[in-house]
Amino acid sequence: MKRIAVLLAAAGASLALAGATMASPPALSVTPSSVHAGHKVVIRGSADGCPVGDTVTVISRAFSAAHEFAGVPAVFATVRANGTFRKTTTIPATKHHGTYTVTARCGGGNLGVLAHLTVTA
Repeated sequence: MKRIAVLLAAAGASLALAGATMASPPALSVTPSSVHAGHKVVIRGSADGCPVGDTVTVISRAFSAAHEFAGVPAVFATVRANGTFRKTTTIPATKHHGTYTVTARCGGGNLGVLAHLTVTA
């Protein structure tokens, strides 16, 4: 009986370690990557190291200023059970055309990823 308990504990530890090594690295994308002002984009990513249910802050000067982080427009997404997040937002119709950087952070730290979004007139 003791041997079975030890084997089960070892198997559980192996699975936990395998799960930790299979986590996706942080990622961020914006679709479409080029959008007309006034249209929607979908922001997707993975937030390795951020707990399920935590808030990911996605930051870009391309977004509406309705919400901000450190004075820069931001939108917020929730980390799902699989470590990913997704958010749809509308680029303001008055946004100047150009290429904007999009970054993401959670848990008080930057995810270390960025994407680019081109806004066209």
